[in-house]
Amino acid sequence: MTIIEFEETLVSWRMQKYRHPKIDAIKEGFRPVSGRVADFGVAEKDGRYHFYYIERRLQEGTPFYPGNEIYLGHASTADFLDWEVHDPVMLIRPNTWEEAHVWAPSLLYHKGRYVMAYTGINRYISQDIGLAFSDDLFNWERDPRNPISPCKGKDWAFWHEDRISSCRDPHIFEHEGRVWIAYTANTRQGASCIALMSSEDLTRWEDHGPILVGPSEGYEPRLEGGHPQGSLESCNLLTRNGKWYLLVNASIRGETSRNWVFESDRMDAFDFSNRREFWNGAGGIEVLKERGSLSLLACFCNTIRLGWVDWSKEKPTGTFITREQLDDWNP
Repeated sequence: MTIIEFEETLVSWRMQKYRHPKIDAIKEGFRPVSGRVADFGVAEKDGRYHFYYIERRLQEGTPFYPGNEIYLGHASTADFLDWEVHDPVMLIRPNTWEEAHVWAPSLLYHKGRYVMAYTGINRYISQDIGLAFSDDLFNWERDPRNPISPCKGKDWAFWHEDRISSCRDPHIFEHEGRVWIAYTANTRQGASCIALMSSEDLTRWEDHGPILVGPSEGYEPRLEGGHPQGSLESCNLLTRNGKWYLLVNASIRGETSRNWVFESDRMDAFDFSNRREFWNGAGGIEVLKERGSLSLLACFCNTIRLGWVDWSKEKPTGTFITREQLDDWNP
């Protein structure tokens, strides 16, 4: 074999491994070769489910080190068993509001186009939220009006463009003719919170302020991670059977769980003390399919794994799925 044949053979092997990773989708979950998965969003087109995700390096994974998390990974699947990895999307843009990192996409099919809400981070680690649009889920066009800057100038929010500031992890959805985005922010009193905004046209956004506020003290950083108390993040706000559910990731002092559900009769008011564990071992939960009162779910736990929930239960709880249960969801 010549060096040319050697190189061509090796790159062919590598691309095959990258595009079609061999995984145990049920027990281990999907992750891209050489990376692991954090916050993600999902959109369906022509029977395939497209996942866009933070691609985190395997070693010392963190959102903040330069050169990490500079694009969104993209993979798709028709049956959640066999996955195809596509080229990354939404690379960072130097000298802009999204020059350091891009994080936490959330997807909505709206008026004939796909809308992605995502987080951009500048060199000061100031976080902001923008939109991008696509017709085919491969080519994305950023909104020229970006960023939305929902925390800017708000009396309740602590946010600055030139220092680390939380405004991230958007969850976008439609309700009663408006588009809503729930997201992570900080209050002026020093508490992590989930805030809410809405729009009729994706241009003018109405601020609804914090809908869930955590404690204003007791936060403790650890360089290696595993903080005893940290941000409220990776939220999902949804309604079932006349009740609102707010799913949130959070390390809370004295608690072992990190995935919570808050329930309310209103979409804009949740009580931090009224919480319970939703899905042990899961994070960043997304709904994939519906069947009566049941939902097929996806979460991240370094990989993307699947689960399900029955919303008709008195206390709906997420559970990891078995292969036999997944077969019932697949056509």
